[in-house]
Amino acid sequence: MATEPDRLAIERSERSDSRQLADLLGILTVAQLKARYRRSFLGFLWSLIMPLFQIVVIGFVFQGLLQHEIPNYTIQFLVALLPWIFFSDTVLGSCPTFLKFRNVVKKIYFPRWALPISIVGSSLVHFLLSMMILFVVFLVVPVDFHPIFFHLIPLTLILIVMLCGMALLFSMLHTYYQDTEYALTAIVRMFFFVTPVMYPTSEIPEHYQYWFLFNPLATITEGFRGVLLRHELPLPEHLATAIIFSVLCLLAGILVHRRMSPQLPEVL
Repeated sequence: MATEPDRLAIERSERSDSRQLADLLGILTVAQLKARYRRSFLGFLWSLIMPLFQIVVIGFVFQGLLQHEIPNYTIQFLVALLPWIFFSDTVLGSCPTFLKFRNVVKKIYFPRWALPISIVGSSLVHFLLSMMILFVVFLVVPVDFHPIFFHLIPLTLILIVMLCGMALLFSMLHTYYQDTEYALTAIVRMFFFVTPVMYPTSEIPEHYQYWFLFNPLATITEGFRGVLLRHELPLPEHLATAIIFSVLCLLAGILVHRRMSPQLPEVL
């Protein structure tokens, strides 16, 4: 039976390990951000220019050419586009993680799961900065600020859990099977059109809307739109589906990573 000094020593060791892991994640996240914009003149501004470019092009097609009138379309599109970019950038960016850092993985032992999780961290930094700019836009539009905005926190946490699982899963699968990134690119592009990003759910026939939102990404993107613009929360059953899916993604990522990571240096 452990004595009191033994328990204190164990607790100090655990706190030290936790700090070391946090430091490692911080260092890797900063490294990912620096690598992303190395030799780039505009740097982080590209993460703002690209969404604005998409809004201009798709807005012109929807409202200029097709003359499809959606109230406040630019804001509705932007609100849903930011969590979508967080999702797509993380999923596709995580695939080549171990291949990019093969020399480090082969020569140095460290918790390898920190590499794909740092991709989530760097994308999260961009997402949070983009959300800050969105709130500045809300001051100009204007959009009424409301306490319900705090419900964005659990929606974002659900997305983070989902992306941590997917980053662990797809980074490992892509290392073994390099068709993974090509397949994922096609799937992500397809899901962009079946997820209410460039159109609100209200544009879908009413008898399909309820079932359409069982898509976890639809729950999150439309949840952002509902919380920020309509002061509405997702239905409990849609939210529960998104939570369950996110937890399953995390469990799948952890299991695949644990099973495949021991052979990673040999595969690389």
